[in-house]
Amino acid sequence: MHVVDNPQWFEHTVLWLKSNYTMVSLSVFEDKKNYSKRQSLCHLTFDDGDLTFYTVAFPVLKKHNVPVTIFVSPEKIVSHKNFWFQEIEGYDTVKMAEIVSNNSLIPFEMAKEYGMHAVLKCFEIEKINEFIKIYQTHTDTPPKEFRNMNLDEILDAKNSGLVTIGAHTLSHPILDNETDEKCEQEIAVSILKLSELINEEVRYFAYPNGIPNLDFGEREKEILRENHIKIAVSTEPNFATKRIDEFAFPRKGITYGNIRFIKFKLFLGKSWNFVKNIQKLSERRKREILRKKLYLC
Repeated sequence: MHVVDNPQWFEHTVLWLKSNYTMVSLSVFEDKKNYSKRQSLCHLTFDDGDLTFYTVAFPVLKKHNVPVTIFVSPEKIVSHKNFWFQEIEGYDTVKMAEIVSNNSLIPFEMAKEYGMHAVLKCFEIEKINEFIKIYQTHTDTPPKEFRNMNLDEILDAKNSGLVTIGAHTLSHPILDNETDEKCEQEIAVSILKLSELINEEVRYFAYPNGIPNLDFGEREKEILRENHIKIAVSTEPNFATKRIDEFAFPRKGITYGNIRFIKFKLFLGKSWNFVKNIQKLSERRKREILRKKLYLC
C-alpha cells in the first residue's frame, strides 16, 4: 500500500485479512521453516511513508494489533522533499510530454500516449528531476508541500512495537536505469542513514517500483547482500513459498476495492498482471518500447 485515505475501507480490509490469515511480522519469513501449506501467513507493507499511514492506517493497526513494515527514504525524511512521482501529481501531462520530447529522444506523441509515469521511469533520477525543474520554471509552479511522515512520526510508529522500518533508497530511482556507482549509493547509503535515524539495524528493503528484471536485477541483489539485508520486496504479485528468492520477495497490492474484488485479486496471484492488462499495454511493455527509442535511436 501507499496512500490510505479511507479508514472504514482499511479497517474492513484488515479485519477480513485477520479472519483469513495469520498476521505476522516480516521477520517470520526470514526462516523458511515457518512456511507451511497448513497455515496462511500474511504481512502488510507500506511504501514511501505517506502521512496517511500515520493518520489513517496506524490507528487501525494499533486497534487490531496488526504488525506491518513501512519502507521509507532517509533523505526525504531529513530534507522534507517529496518523491518525484508525488511532485508531478496534477501536472499538465501535455506540457510534461513536450518537455520530455524536447529534452530526450522520446517522441511527443509517444510521451503523451504512454503517460508520464511510464515515460519518466525510463530515465535516471537526475534526468527526472531535471524535467520537473523545467516544468516548474516554465509554468511558475512551486514545489508541493511535504506529504510524508517526519522522523518523530516514524519513530512513534516504530516504538509501538508493531511497525518495522525498512529502506526504500534515497530518492526512489528505477535502480536498473542508474550507473553502478549511483545504484550502490542509493541502496547502501539509504540503509546506513536510515539505521542512524531510527537507531536500529535495517534488515529489509523495498525496490522502487519493484518489477523484477525491469526495475532491478542481480546487481541490486548483490549490493543488498553486501549490506546485510535479509529480505528485499518486489511488486511481483505472487505467493511466498519455500522456493522464493528472499531478494525478490513477492507482494500483492491491495489499495482499493471491496472484499470480493480483493479475494479475486489474491486468488489470481501472479496471473493478476495478465488479467488487468488484457485490453491495454502493460507498464512493462510500454517501458520496453520506450527504452528502445531511448537507446537505439
